[in-house]
Amino acid sequence: MTAEAADRRVLGAIRFVDAVTGLRVLDRLRVGFPDGIRGTRNLQGLFVVTGAPGQHDATATIDAPEYDPDAAEPVEFDVADPAGRYLSRRHRISLPRDPRPANAAHADSLFLPVEVRLFPSPAARPAPGWAVIRATVAGDAPGTTLPGALVRAVKAADGTLLSSGLADARGEALVAVPGIPVTTWATGGGAVVTSTMDVLLQVVWDPAAAGRLPDPDDLEARRADLAVRTTAVTLASGQVLVRTL
Repeated sequence: MTAEAADRRVLGAIRFVDAVTGLRVLDRLRVGFPDGIRGTRNLQGLFVVTGAPGQHDATATIDAPEYDPDAAEPVEFDVADPAGRYLSRRHRISLPRDPRPANAAHADSLFLPVEVRLFPSPAARPAPGWAVIRATVAGDAPGTTLPGALVRAVKAADGTLLSSGLADARGEALVAVPGIPVTTWATGGGAVVTSTMDVLLQVVWDPAAAGRLPDPDDLEARRADLAVRTTAVTLASGQVLVRTL
């Protein structure tokens, strides 16, 4: 019997997390890559990209080729939750990622999984004590909605992002806002303490992406260039607010 050594490397790994809690999502998810991209789920619940066209030397040779950051190419994929707890979405990563141990702390390092947030569907169950906005994101024309719109909840006082949600294919969105205190110091005159918080709900939508799965990170990054609609509301811990935006 002859023993043979087999070296295998990977191009990157993806970790899916709950957009509200930041906790890892270990559910069986469907991850769809373009033809030629291969991947598998490992024992830690990460989706590992094991191969891609033109990347044979980076994954299957003993001596890995020198990493060229300019050669990394963006690859778009989509993810869906068969259980329906999370909404389907798109995301884009660059492959291959930097394999140099000296750069292990860099954002594009192979040793750091790419974190992809999954947003709860309207059917998800919010935790007790969370403020919840159940929104219908209306379109400009009567009777229409904006599927895939990003709904941001920001603190009116200072613009801090509290939470965000996505509109599903019907234009229905669930935005769960944890962490609103039962009572806090009031600002301005009047009562010393208050149990509510003034919040702005911002709808961000890209008309050019209509009909495609949304990429909420892209919407967040480009919101200054996209259509934004703002509605002022007041939230309290444990409140459920139903609103058309």
